[in-house]
Amino acid sequence: MARIAQPGCGFCDIHCHILPNVDDGPDHLRVSVAMCREAVADGIRTIVATPHFNDTYRPDAEAVSAALESLRAAVADVALPLEILPGADVAPVKGLLDLLAESDRFTIAGRGKYILFEPPRQAMPDWVSQVIFELRIRGLGVIITHPERNAAVQGDPNIILPLVQSGVMLQLTADSVVGNFGDAAERCAASLLKMNAAHFIASDAHSAVRRVPHLADAAERAARYLGEQEAVRLVSQNPYAAVRGEAIALPEPRPLRSWLSMFSLTR
Repeated sequence: MARIAQPGCGFCDIHCHILPNVDDGPDHLRVSVAMCREAVADGIRTIVATPHFNDTYRPDAEAVSAALESLRAAVADVALPLEILPGADVAPVKGLLDLLAESDRFTIAGRGKYILFEPPRQAMPDWVSQVIFELRIRGLGVIITHPERNAAVQGDPNIILPLVQSGVMLQLTADSVVGNFGDAAERCAASLLKMNAAHFIASDAHSAVRRVPHLADAAERAARYLGEQEAVRLVSQNPYAAVRGEAIALPEPRPLRSWLSMFSLTR
């Protein structure tokens, strides 16, 4: 397949664990800079730095701010054409709603408009919908991260359709789209794309060697299901709208007609 045409503004990665020493991402600033080089070489021009905020990692605002400023300075020193913005990869932890009322630091670019929401890995229990409802009544656009890696959604992608129909957005992981997270994640990602239920592709990168910040290959794969224009929307127009806090036009989702049809959607 021909290389996808890169938009003039480049790609925008809204989910990337690129800050040093704040979570399970890079353990040194030089690794973060190496990730930035990988991103720029792939065509990415904007990255939202999204450290975990969950039961294992809870970096405070000062630590995240210091890591962000050190990385920005290092990127400027080597003259990389890359903008790095604040954000977070937020799990439904105790006290989350109170924290969100106190600060916009958990939202994309700190604008208080959109938030990345990480669901449980194995299931999509009813209480997830309740937490999302609470987030939305606070005026936040909710973006569920990597639903294609959730075991329940892999078993039946239609279970997440009611949330999408209500206006919740989905972010696929680039490595899932191209098959690097295994067949189940790849099939599920393809299904969600075909269902018009995916709104972003992001890297969820953690290193410069494995799980790197690349989007171009995933955009090419997505173009097989959506066409090039719509695939580019998932890695450029929609992400840039999110970082600017702008409204995002959502396509009408459609159910997957049969579970067996998942097997004809990849490769």
